[in-house]
Amino acid sequence: MKVKFLQSGGYAGLRMGCNLDTDSLPAEEAATLESLVEQSGIFQAQSGSKLSGRDLLNYTIAIETNEGDRQVSFDDLSKPDGVMPLLKYLQSRAKPVS
Repeated sequence: MKVKFLQSGGYAGLRMGCNLDTDSLPAEEAATLESLVEQSGIFQAQSGSKLSGRDLLNYTIAIETNEGDRQVSFDDLSKPDGVMPLLKYLQSRAKPVS
């Protein structure tokens, strides 16, 4: 499984992101990531954003698996139910991107 994460916007407008591949992660971390993706419901989630709130953080998560690919984008006000544990994990792995 490959997961690409991008966070942008917010007050400072910083862009943070990470690219993770379960084939290159230690077994325990790969299992954690796969579990978080499964529990998040991200494959059933719809992209969305609210028009209000200029300083909201925006997120894009793209997932590649053997069963198919999925990409969703959302902001702080429209984030799907159940996505917070996955989002926190990805934020902890994110680094500044240009």
